Amino acid sequence: MKAGIEACRAGVSENEIGAEISAAMFKAGGEAPAVMPYVTSGPRTMIGHASWEGRIVQPGEHVFLEVAGCYRRYHTALMRTVILGQLDDSMYKAQELMKLALQTLHDQIQPGMTVSDVDNLVRNIISHNDVGARLITRSGYSIGIAFPPSWDEGYICSLKQGDSTVLRKGMTFHIIPWMWGVDGSKTCGISDTIFITENGCESFFTLDQNFVVKPEEAGAADKASQSRSKTAEVSSNRVTEAAANNGAISKTSKGK
Repeated sequence: MKAGIEACRAGVSENEIGAEISAAMFKAGGEAPAVMPYVTSGPRTMIGHASWEGRIVQPGEHVFLEVAGCYRRYHTALMRTVILGQLDDSMYKAQELMKLALQTLHDQIQPGMTVSDVDNLVRNIISHNDVGARLITRSGYSIGIAFPPSWDEGYICSLKQGDSTVLRKGMTFHIIPWMWGVDGSKTCGISDTIFITENGCESFFTLDQNFVVKPEEAGAADKASQSRSKTAEVSSNRVTEAAANNGAISKTSKGK
């Protein structure tokens, strides 16, 4: 995830971000996860779960990442959001709501609760927002050993309304209080993978939950574009120069 966050810059492609995530994952000793990293940017984040498709990230946009680590086929997953510009009010509110949902869950979850109880904790917080966003899925699912095509163990246990499955010590879940449709055009996420303990839960992660904000990227793509234009202009001048020289040489040859 750190490699993916570092790779998020205006002017790069989603493919390049995915490549950095994958390279770091494998160099660290990880295996190919059941699903390759989800990388979407700008309006493509409204798709939710989608891999890269070559789109160039634009200044001022955000990048939504969901990455699973895999070792000996055991998986943990994580969502994070990167802002390539300024953090606006709506995205800040979304960030704080998702952090509150995760903190509330950490404070209150314990063995004996039902998965529906846990879903209510998360859903009630995310649903009460004034940025136009919704939690359009369940609020989490069990996760563990997995093979393609998915690390999702929803077929075993999903945190959703009306499910009376009881939490027990040792269960592991990917908690996903993500927000779809912020301001009608953006999806963002902060998630956590936890395991149920005797008295509550613990996280597998220590990575900061706040959106990573890169204000310097707001005009980065413009600078890159200007640099490319200058390079193209220089190349064009050289071609013209070379053509002119060739013409002069040709005339000289004919004169002889």
